Amino acid sequence: NAGELLGHVRDIRGNHHTDRQFKTNGDIAFHCDAADVVGLLALQKAKEGGTSRLISSVSVYNRFLAERPSLVPHLYEATALDVRGTGGVDWVWVHPVRYAGGVLRTFWHESYFRSVLALPGAPQQSPQQAEAHALYSQILSDPSLWLDMELERGDIQLCSNHVVLHARAAFTDHPPQEDAALGVDRRRHLLRLWLSTEPPA
Repeated sequence: NAGELLGHVRDIRGNHHTDRQFKTNGDIAFHCDAADVVGLLALQKAKEGGTSRLISSVSVYNRFLAERPSLVPHLYEATALDVRGTGGVDWVWVHPVRYAGGVLRTFWHESYFRSVLALPGAPQQSPQQAEAHALYSQILSDPSLWLDMELERGDIQLCSNHVVLHARAAFTDHPPQEDAALGVDRRRHLLRLWLSTEPPA
């Protein structure tokens, strides 16, 4: 997205393992974006799939705290995040969980936390961090915590990145040759907006 605040989300045949995943049609695991709020405007549905999925990171944290309180401090430790070639660097440090102004804030992207470990020179997680991340991801996999949404054309979704994680199911577009014969473009297409609601720290 090269730093754009308003960008297109569609399958441009990106590599799901090395490119930013919004450029692909594959599953996107629960994550946050680097803004206070992320907005989506649905312009075109996929032929099949593409469900938008939300989960409360506060609910995930509370369950984690109830199950393994001794591991909670390791969620607050800085860990490397794969930025997939954006910003001229391979990775950056992030704190997956932190308190700011007495409010729990989350920045989670397990797929990119994992892929960074294969990059040359990238720092590795401690065994305790790895265990904490594994448990957090296990809790994320509980469907009873999910809110699934099928975004129709014209629908708008606004989410706080601090307390809500979002995911996307894989999807299939209409065959390109079919669209070409009809003179239309029915590829799944959303506009994504990143909003800042607070001044920079």
